[in-house]
Amino acid sequence: MTSASAKTSRERPFYSLHADAYDLLINDPVDSWVDAVHARLSSAGRWPASVLDAGCGTGRHAAALIARGHRVDLVDASAELLSLAAQRCPSARALLADLCTLQIPSAYDAVTCRGVLNDMITDQDRMSAVQHLAESLRPGGLLFLDVREAQASRQRADGVTRTRRVDLGDGASLTFHARSTWRHGTLHVEERYDLARPGAAGQRSSYAFAMRPWTESELRAMLHASGLSSVEISAGVGRRTADRLFVVAF
Repeated sequence: MTSASAKTSRERPFYSLHADAYDLLINDPVDSWVDAVHARLSSAGRWPASVLDAGCGTGRHAAALIARGHRVDLVDASAELLSLAAQRCPSARALLADLCTLQIPSAYDAVTCRGVLNDMITDQDRMSAVQHLAESLRPGGLLFLDVREAQASRQRADGVTRTRRVDLGDGASLTFHARSTWRHGTLHVEERYDLARPGAAGQRSSYAFAMRPWTESELRAMLHASGLSSVEISAGVGRRTADRLFVVAF
């Protein structure tokens, strides 16, 4: 059965219909986060490391890890994003999969997962995803997470519509509108996409979904329950906003 988060990954226009605009809209720098992961793996004596990039998106972070000498496999629930990642990282194995039911036969020195765990709304899906990520590690392996922090995410959910326009080339453009509100511990997001191409009628699509940010206590409890006894949580790395956490567990 497909989890709700995987269903969102397959339906959300950001990940499907407009996957080609993803890197234009999400352009936070890659190097600082990858450098933090690389430094930690090197200090743990795991260079080069075998890495599973779970929720790889378009593969920007995976490509940067490969450039630093690591061996990376790709997983995502969006076929469109995964295809872009596979093109960017031709040496990587690519797997279309739901993180809540992930079955990986290989064991990795590290698993990286950025943002995706926010899409798991229920306790069951969150626990299932974390357990499957932990089970993908070989003994002593490290799990690296980037997640939204609950209190800071609540403060940012002000109900204001924010708009960005990106140039797709050949005169085409995509205008992206997003509005976030907070209700009962979850972030509710309403998105609209307006695609304009020369000589063609405008195309509009919209999507609404929810995310559930994390508290530090919940992170520690789920990671410990998944067999990861050491959990380090610090401020997000390589993010332009202060609502993210950088987590290392082993």
